[in-house]
Amino acid sequence: MKKILFILLTLYLSLFALSNESKVCQKCHPIIYEEYYDSSHRKASIYNNPIHKAYWDKHPKDEKGYTCAKCHTPTDKIAVETGKLTHNTIQVEEPISCVYCHTIKDVDQGEMSNTNISSGKKREFFTAETSKKGTKTAAFETKSSWFGLVKTSKSSPYHKIDYNNENYYNGNVCMGCHSHTNNEHDFDVVMLDAMISKNDKNSCITCHMPQVLGSKVTLSDSKTHAYHGIAGIYHMNSEMGKYIDLNVTQTASGFNITVLNTSNHALFGQALRQGELQVSLLRDRKEIVLEPFIFTRVLAKDGKESMPWQANGTLKDTLIYAKRTIDYSKPLKMGDTLTIRIGVRLLTPKGAKELGLEKNKEVTKFRVLKSKKFNF
Repeated sequence: MKKILFILLTLYLSLFALSNESKVCQKCHPIIYEEYYDSSHRKASIYNNPIHKAYWDKHPKDEKGYTCAKCHTPTDKIAVETGKLTHNTIQVEEPISCVYCHTIKDVDQGEMSNTNISSGKKREFFTAETSKKGTKTAAFETKSSWFGLVKTSKSSPYHKIDYNNENYYNGNVCMGCHSHTNNEHDFDVVMLDAMISKNDKNSCITCHMPQVLGSKVTLSDSKTHAYHGIAGIYHMNSEMGKYIDLNVTQTASGFNITVLNTSNHALFGQALRQGELQVSLLRDRKEIVLEPFIFTRVLAKDGKESMPWQANGTLKDTLIYAKRTIDYSKPLKMGDTLTIRIGVRLLTPKGAKELGLEKNKEVTKFRVLKSKKFNF
């Protein structure tokens, strides 16, 4: 009887540990875990993300079941393998777990979408640290000195660390999910692999996981760590503004604004996403608000606006690739001050209404990426 209870207890604890993998990481990586817990990775499932839930609720269903699991909830192996979606701890607490991301060995390039290839190793994780690149896989070890009176330890006592996976240095580790996603009409509804320049030194990691203050681990003080809250639409908006520049040129009939995009993908390319350029003119202490310019990609089926899964083409494309120039027929005068703000909304107003999220302020609010003033 005691043996049976022991086996059941062991099984229970094993299942509990498996369903809370990321929580285990918190012990040594508390700052990183706190960032992760408020990130879009932790909130990727339909139980945490209202936009994803609204999309899935409207998406046509078939025998394949939940087909978004490969990227939205890869930690839930049942959802990935069977398409069955259930409200469980993994879906809520770690749909994309720490272990999942740090065991991506490579990325398989697919025509419809890419697929992550896992190392399958439970206690050996990949990470990037330039100073340790080229070294052997780090394993825990202790050294004694002064006749055993002084002991020093090296590396993690919980797992091995591999610093030699190039995908974690060039950002390709993100391309398993943050690349193209083609619908059944072979049309890309995400388009994040649209490169601006192959000579760009920036990557997904340098832009969206910048180094911020705080030690990455409690076992030693690293001063900084890669931000795991994922800089972008939800967090560190101004950090994304670093990759946008705004210039104004006066013309015979008014002025134009050139938006320069120094990131390595088109801005605001996701389905139903809306970028916005807001311009106001201060003249004689009076503010004149000009018509905002909208950056978006309107998807269509056979020439008519449609939802992403129906689309087979583009009805309108005003996205920012390397740059975009917008003309304004408003002559500028000496003493004028032009204020320009560029930002983003998670959904277009029409998209929010279509998904039943028009009253959700987080979805519809304007998030400023960059603001700049010009005096004339």
